[in-house]
Amino acid sequence: MAEDKSVISPSFSGRVAEDGDVWLRHFRNYCAYKEYGDPKSLALLKVLLTGNAALWLDTLPQATLTDLGRLTEAFEERYEIPELIKFKSAKEIFSRRQQIGESVDDYAAAIRRLARIVQVDDKVTRYAILNGFLPHIAQQVVSMKPDSLDAVLGC
Repeated sequence: MAEDKSVISPSFSGRVAEDGDVWLRHFRNYCAYKEYGDPKSLALLKVLLTGNAALWLDTLPQATLTDLGRLTEAFEERYEIPELIKFKSAKEIFSRRQQIGESVDDYAAAIRRLARIVQVDDKVTRYAILNGFLPHIAQQVVSMKPDSLDAVLGC
C-alpha cells in the first residue's frame, strides 16, 4: 500500500498556478500504471477534480461526463495554458538566467518547462539554456560544441 500512496495522482482544483497539462499527463500515467480501464479512470478523474474544477465538472453535459475521451478533451480545452502565460513564458525563456547556487539540472528543467509551454523545439531550447548559463559554465559548454540538447546537458 505504501507504494500506491507515493505515486497516486494528486487532486486538481483548477487554480491558475496549476498546470493542467502536467496534471493530466500524471493522471494518465497513473491510470496506465494501475492498469485501469476507462470506467475506473473516469471515476477517478471525477474524484480528483476539486474546488473550481469540480464546479466546472458539474456544468458539463451528461454525454461528456460518461465518456473518458470526451471528458479529458473538455479538460484539455478548459485548462490549457492561457495565451498570456505563453507570452510571459516566451519572454522569460531567453531572459531567465541561471542563478548562483542553482544547479545546471534545476536551471535546465525550468527552461525546458518554459519551452514546453511555448512549444518550441529542442534547438531553440538548447540555445535558451546556453544563453542563460552562468558565464563560466556557458564558456565550457560552448567550447565542447554540443549539437543537441542532450549534449548540452551532458557536458
